[in-house]
Amino acid sequence: MMPYTCHGWRARGDPNAQQSAQLPLHHACPAHERLSQAKLGSVRASVPLPLGGTRPLRRQWLLGGALAIILVGVAGRMTYWQVGEHTQMSALALGQQQRMVPLPAVRGTIRDRNGTVLAVTMSGDALVADPLIIQNLAATTRADVLTRLVTLTGVAAATLQPQFALATGYHVLTDAAGNVIHLSSTVAAAAHEQIAAGMLPGMSTQPQAWRVVPDGSMAGQILGFVRADGRGQYGIEEQYDSWLAGKPGSLYATLDAQGQPLASAPQGVIPTTPGADLTLTLDANLQAVAEMGLHAAVAQMGATGGSVIIEDPQTGAILALTNAPDFDPNAYATANVADFVNPAVAHIYDPGSTMKAMTMAAGIDVGGIVPDTIIDDPGTILVGGQTLANWNQNAWGQETMTEVLQHSSNVGAAWVALNAVGHDRFTRYLTNFGFGASTGVDLAGETSGMLAPTEPNADLTNLDLAENAFGESIGVTPLQMVMAYGALANGGLLLRPQLVSAISQDGHNQTIAPQTVRRVISAQTAATVTTMLVTSSQHSEAATALIPGYAVAAKTGTSTPDPAHPEITYASVLGYAPADHPRFVVLVKLDHPRTAIFGGEAAGPLWRALVRRLLAYDAIPAQGGNSP
Repeated sequence: MMPYTCHGWRARGDPNAQQSAQLPLHHACPAHERLSQAKLGSVRASVPLPLGGTRPLRRQWLLGGALAIILVGVAGRMTYWQVGEHTQMSALALGQQQRMVPLPAVRGTIRDRNGTVLAVTMSGDALVADPLIIQNLAATTRADVLTRLVTLTGVAAATLQPQFALATGYHVLTDAAGNVIHLSSTVAAAAHEQIAAGMLPGMSTQPQAWRVVPDGSMAGQILGFVRADGRGQYGIEEQYDSWLAGKPGSLYATLDAQGQPLASAPQGVIPTTPGADLTLTLDANLQAVAEMGLHAAVAQMGATGGSVIIEDPQTGAILALTNAPDFDPNAYATANVADFVNPAVAHIYDPGSTMKAMTMAAGIDVGGIVPDTIIDDPGTILVGGQTLANWNQNAWGQETMTEVLQHSSNVGAAWVALNAVGHDRFTRYLTNFGFGASTGVDLAGETSGMLAPTEPNADLTNLDLAENAFGESIGVTPLQMVMAYGALANGGLLLRPQLVSAISQDGHNQTIAPQTVRRVISAQTAATVTTMLVTSSQHSEAATALIPGYAVAAKTGTSTPDPAHPEITYASVLGYAPADHPRFVVLVKLDHPRTAIFGGEAAGPLWRALVRRLLAYDAIPAQGGNSP
């Protein structure tokens, strides 16, 4: 019998074997089938079975639960960041993608009553140097840069060269006065061209806005100035800073990966709100005349300074106000800081005999005197243990109240305050005329002046009262005196001085009306005092202020702040014209004049010249009056 060969099994076990044609590859013989089943059974018997049938299922549940918790946590955090913190995260993203560029608002323009520009904001380019780059240039290249800058700016090399040696990252070039060099459009174009051509290494330009007062120092102490940070300081610029400044805007530019703005990306803009324009009550023509006249008088009289104020007594409008010394707001960085202060509203002085008009008004208003009331003037008066004398030591004898003004009698004025009015009422009239309180003028830095305090010592109180009657031991500002005389001129009303007459913004114009503070004296009293001033000025030191063909009501004043030095005075003339219908109140005050020390001699000529100019300027015809 032939042996049986299983080619199929061999074929399964050895892939290199040649298959038999008798048996297919996947067909095993019966013997091998039985052998395979027997081996399988023995393997199963050797593998231990699990103790319980639920362990794999529990493990699946635990893994699934853990995975679910993780997914819920991830979803919660995503919800927290995308929903709860959406605003913050968006802001952070925008902060990385966008750059905010501040847009400064255009500051409002200041004009005079006739539309003349007094202060305006200009814009243009300034030159910026990087000293660290310039210092590392070759000497010849550095010299070329300096030469080109001198040609462009017109500023001397000696001024520019030290600015290249500064230990700063960037420096805006300035002139010899320390002012930023602002380039005209033509010069700026040339500078841009040279920078682009590499002819000015270490240099760049920067757009800037700056404040300009076209007429230099004119009205400088009224206007004030604008600091480098854009804030107004002193004067109108400070008082109305919130109006003038406007509101800045912002430009949001999208950046690329290198932090550069993308021109094609959308940009967000918060527009600026331009500042308001102001119209002042000042008349630039009168302001210029007052300034030139004051500076000439200060020089001629050897004075240390002075003030001139011109006011419309019917409205309280300030037509001109100037002081000497003053400053140029265009060059405030190099100005004397003391000159920033406006003495007309911030400095006090003893007004001297100009106060006697207020004393007469109080006496007449309470019914204590009339113009023809007669007193005996022995030349001195004893008050509180102190002997007070007339300014020239004269004893005038019998004199009327009008003659008290004419003689400028200290004794007569003290008598009125002590005997015709009394302490309490006189103090009340001083207060009602505006002394001891700010006038409310729309200027920064005003002071309230100084009234003598009420003392328990009756003698001291009477001494203060007597001296206040002729303008000593009282501190007033020049503007307070002008407004008090304005009340005499307009029929007895104290007005608030006004410098801003209109505010314009966004097409809306807000007109500021004159404001009455209070009635001080009756209209009849005001008319009576005016007549007394007109009459007394014809035969007194005030005659230097007389103008042919016009009636003027004026009073001179001379005060000595230090009794030990009677040669050091404040000399002034204060009055109004035309007396029958006053259009102007004018004060001329000189501080410590040397050439002439009395009010009429020192201040009278300028007062007269200004009033003549005012009468001609307003074309007021002559009508006769107290001509010399």
